[in-house]
Amino acid sequence: MVRVGTHAWYSYGASTTADRDVRPSNALQWDMITMAHASGCSLYDLRGIADTLNPEDHLFGLVQFKVGTGGFAQEYLGEWDYILRNVWAKGYGLYQARRG
Repeated sequence: MVRVGTHAWYSYGASTTADRDVRPSNALQWDMITMAHASGCSLYDLRGIADTLNPEDHLFGLVQFKVGTGGFAQEYLGEWDYILRNVWAKGYGLYQARRG
């Protein structure tokens, strides 16, 4: 969790299909929300979701999880990359293209 003033962001996370019915991610989020609230935060941002509500999309479960917390989707202007080292960026792009 990253916190600045009264705004907290869920930074990074991951889960697995193992013991999914136990919902450990939900418990972790609840603990982080509780900590953010105790620290004086008035907003807890789960960050991005997929741009589709198609149940066949591989990110649909993430959308369900995030919206299921009682929050709402807020659309912002967008994100951009600022390239500091062009050679590294090109190499990474080639790696991603090859990876599929």
